Amino acid sequence: MSGLVDKITKAVMGISAIVVFVITFLQVLCRFVLKSPLPWSTDILRLAFTYLVFWGAAWCVREKEHLNVDVLLMSFPVKIRKVVELGIDLVLSLFFIFMIVFGIKFCAFGWTQTTSYLPIPMSVYYASIPSAGAIMLFYMIKNMAEQLKKND
Repeated sequence: MSGLVDKITKAVMGISAIVVFVITFLQVLCRFVLKSPLPWSTDILRLAFTYLVFWGAAWCVREKEHLNVDVLLMSFPVKIRKVVELGIDLVLSLFFIFMIVFGIKFCAFGWTQTTSYLPIPMSVYYASIPSAGAIMLFYMIKNMAEQLKKND
């Protein structure tokens, strides 16, 4: 299961990064060389960038690269440090659940709105929040399970 989630996450990030690069390049080319901007490109760029940021944050959770205050953690004795790390992971998991629940509610409001130039519902953009939250929660649970195994 983890391998599949990894592949999907990498694919979303890779496709998003390529789209950002290509559309940005085309926009610059059209704007400055052809003197005719591509108005629709901002909608696509915003969509790709949104998924790149949120799913990239999920990948950071996988790699255990989320915000951490190592100096403070390292000052604790080993047993206390492990408990504090698990506590931090539990708080982050609660935040990811919050992202999923309220992200889904946020998506529901976006079906009636569309982007500026293309007929894309804003829910497609907003779906990056609960989807990335679910991936983050998956990786966090996996990390906590590995941490608990290691502690025994």
